Amino acid sequence: MTNIDPEAPRTTEVRTTYDPVTASTTQISRTQVRSNAAAWWIAGIVAVVAIVAVAFMVMNRNAATTNPAATDPTVAAAAAADQGRAQGIAEGAQAAQAQDAANAQAAVQAQSAAMQTSQLQAQAQADRAAAERARAEAAAANAAARDGGPNNNPSADGPPPPDRQ
Repeated sequence: MTNIDPEAPRTTEVRTTYDPVTASTTQISRTQVRSNAAAWWIAGIVAVVAIVAVAFMVMNRNAATTNPAATDPTVAAAAAADQGRAQGIAEGAQAAQAQDAANAQAAVQAQSAAMQTSQLQAQAQADRAAAERARAEAAAANAAARDGGPNNNPSADGPPPPDRQ
């Protein structure tokens, strides 16, 4: 026997007896063959799968002959054109949405820049007003110092200046 023998799982028992009276030898051979149940299960499963596959192919062939798009190239081309049109509309909507989002972001940035510019202009105007006030106060202080101070006014209370008496 070899390893690939299909009848490998069997047991052979040989019994030899010798009868001295008759001077004969009797040989009894008993062979027990065990069935391999796993092989039958596998064969059954393969058969079921094959039947299902054949049924599936038959059903698909019938569906292909009843569907005109599968047999008529013009119908298939029209269906492909419809699908392409729908895909183009969807992509256009996505592009428009992306453009709207970009425009909204640009508007927010422009508004922020305008607000910052107006704040800078208001600050510059306030700085100019403060500088002008400081200049006016300095000019008034210089004029007062040049004229002799605030007591140089004859209408002011107090003694008149010594040179005018």
